[in-house]
Amino acid sequence: MTRTYGNRESCAACSPTRAGCRWSLILLTGVLMVMPFVFSAYPFAAQTNGNAPKQHFACNVGYTPRECQVAATVLRKALARYPVEALGEWRWVLVRTEDWKQILSERGVDPNVPAFSYLPKRETFLDGSLVVGASIHGAELRAIWHMPVEDLLDFAIRHELAHALCNERDESKADRAAIALKNGTPLSCRVIEQASAANPK
Repeated sequence: MTRTYGNRESCAACSPTRAGCRWSLILLTGVLMVMPFVFSAYPFAAQTNGNAPKQHFACNVGYTPRECQVAATVLRKALARYPVEALGEWRWVLVRTEDWKQILSERGVDPNVPAFSYLPKRETFLDGSLVVGASIHGAELRAIWHMPVEDLLDFAIRHELAHALCNERDESKADRAAIALKNGTPLSCRVIEQASAANPK
C-alpha cells in the first residue's frame, strides 16, 4: 500500500511513524500462507454480471448475517467502479477490526494496513472498519493515512486490484497501476488477458 498526502500518492511506511520504508509483499507472503487457516469466513453472496466470472464475498467470524450483508453491499458498490470482472473468480473477505489488528500484530505486520491480497488463492482481505461507517479504528486510519475512510477504501481496492490484475508483487508497479485505475486509463500490464485466460467462463 502507499500512503497519500493531499492529492499525491507516495510510498507507504512499514510503520505509521516512519517514512521511506516500503512495505514488501514478499514479507506478507509468509503471513498470508497461514491466513487460510486463521480465517474461518462464511460466504455471504456472489456478484455476477451476466456471463462474467463471479466475485465472491465473505465475512470473517464475528459478523452477524445482517452486518455481513450491509458491509458486503458497501464493498460491492466501491468495487463497481473498477474492472473486477477481469479478475475471474475472486474472493473478497471482510475481517472485523479487532480480529484484523490481533492477527496482523501477532505476525509482525502493521495492523493499520487496510487490505492485502493472497494472489495464489485469489483472495483479498479487508479491514472491516473500511465499510462500517464511523468507528474508532476508522478514525485512527483516517489520521494515519491522511484521507477519509471512504477514500482509503477506494485506494485499498485500487491498490489490491493492481496487484491482482497485473499479478504484480512489486509495490512501485502496483502503485502506478492503482493510479491508472483511478484515472481510468488502461493498465500497462497484460494480466487482464492472463486472468481471463486462467479463468475461462
